Amino acid sequence: MYYLRARFSGYGKCSNCNEYNTFPVWCQTCDPKETTQGWTSGDKALYDFIKNHQLETIAYDEVIEWIPFDKLKNMKLIGEGGFSTVFSAIWLDGVRKVEYEDGKYKRTRETSCKVAVKTLSSEDGSSDSLVEFKNHIECRMKGTGLEVYGLTRYDNKYMMVFQYANEGNLHQCLQSNFKRLHGKINYNC
Repeated sequence: MYYLRARFSGYGKCSNCNEYNTFPVWCQTCDPKETTQGWTSGDKALYDFIKNHQLETIAYDEVIEWIPFDKLKNMKLIGEGGFSTVFSAIWLDGVRKVEYEDGKYKRTRETSCKVAVKTLSSEDGSSDSLVEFKNHIECRMKGTGLEVYGLTRYDNKYMMVFQYANEGNLHQCLQSNFKRLHGKINYNC
């Protein structure tokens, strides 16, 4: 759900509208529109899906991105079973970050960072994969602590790029946080 946060002088000014930002280095009026420009997934359904999430983003470091597969290097199999396969990889562009330096916020990236890449359940790249991705986003918003960065595609398969959890997998994360999360997540299966 989209809502406009209050503007605050401590977050800096938007370079487009010259109003104070609504979050550190983020103008909720201008920046979501800018994130939808300059990229394409080559797939209208996927593009529209990511674009809709981008338009609802309230902070720079929460943007869901289209991640070109060639920006993921050193793919290593770390798990498989059920309906998916999970790899670790190095994301060359890296995770979006907001840093505070010399009294000002600035946008940056943690380049060449380790991420997890999970094939999504549908083999044919259908909208079922997007439903699974949406469920992961819902878990993120409800506080699982596992960040989701975006989507990529390889060999006609959608793949989710998310935080590398060196302490276990998503199943273990959900299992250990079940009591805290129960009733907060609406699974659309």
